[in-house]
Amino acid sequence: MLYQYKAKDQNGVLRQGEVEAKNPEDIYAMLKKEGLFLLSLREVKPKKTISLGLYSGVSLKDLAVFTKQLQVMVQAGMSLVSALRSQGEQTENKKLAKIALQLASAVEGGKALSSALSEYPSVFSPLYINTVLAGETSGKLEEVLASLSDTLEKDYDLRSKIKGAMIYPAFILTALIAVVIIILIYVVPSLTKLFKELGGTLPLVTRILIKSSDFARTFWWAVLLGILGLIILLRLYKKTKTGAYLLDALKINLPIFGPLVRKIYMARFCRTASTLVKAGLPITQILKTAKSIITNSIYQDALEKVAKKVENGLPLALALKETGHFPTMVHQLIYIGEESGKLEESLDTLADYFEKEVTATTSALASLIEPILIVIIGIAVALIVFSVIKPIYGLTEIL
Repeated sequence: MLYQYKAKDQNGVLRQGEVEAKNPEDIYAMLKKEGLFLLSLREVKPKKTISLGLYSGVSLKDLAVFTKQLQVMVQAGMSLVSALRSQGEQTENKKLAKIALQLASAVEGGKALSSALSEYPSVFSPLYINTVLAGETSGKLEEVLASLSDTLEKDYDLRSKIKGAMIYPAFILTALIAVVIIILIYVVPSLTKLFKELGGTLPLVTRILIKSSDFARTFWWAVLLGILGLIILLRLYKKTKTGAYLLDALKINLPIFGPLVRKIYMARFCRTASTLVKAGLPITQILKTAKSIITNSIYQDALEKVAKKVENGLPLALALKETGHFPTMVHQLIYIGEESGKLEESLDTLADYFEKEVTATTSALASLIEPILIVIIGIAVALIVFSVIKPIYGLTEIL
């Protein structure tokens, strides 16, 4: 059961939070052990809510800050339970704060931190859980948390750069769609009345514009339902094995965006592998974790084959090369790392390289998309103006 408590420490400072326990006596004993005097205690009843996920509100930035602070506290000499409880009391994200308190109770009850983390798969990825597990096994939890914090921060920075580069093109595209909708729904109907009053035969482009306007105003609901239905069908299709494979193959082979997507996957794979190598995990376990991090069935199948070949004694570099899905640079540097005993450094170098490539490619794509969208807007406006001016000009010539 979940309880909410208020207590004071030996200096009279108020402490409060939530903790899971079988009964109030366990909480009293726990607080007494930490030198706290219990003031009040009440059971927290679970709220009946409908949601897509209880802990889906924890962002990558929240998790990166949480991990960094936890690492600093452990490094300063705090016990893991005290550090987690402190995080639960000071973390701004309420859901993450609640999880931290529940983790503290679980660890205090004798459960390993990695095991407790695995109960929240929507917040803590397999990379996170396996890295912590490796730190617990090797007795280097502090070092592992530092490495994990660094990985999360770099991942957050990379995603922020990608989103930032795409904001302006997205704004232009939205503006283009808004302009077309306004013209079709409000401007064209007014001109249609004018054309009917003037009479005469309208040019083809003008008739197409008027028909498009009539369709948009009459069947707007059908258009929205069609778009919504298409999205639902695509999602359902992606859940099938064939659909997932075909859509993922399309994603990495698109003429313009395909190379960017592949670089993102390479950056994610190399950073994940580097973090887990530092933590001391075996290669087969690293490959299984990387498979769950990369959400593309093509690369998941490739990593599964690589894991089997490595289990059978094949070097990692050669196994990656045989799949045909990893760039030459990747398996060459990994080969050098394996031969020299510096695999961690090789993977770090690759991760840094691909992250820089993703940033550069994203910026280049944004610079390319902007003028293309502006040209499209110009052509759309020119066609609309032409379809309006042409019949008016023709009618004035007749008159």
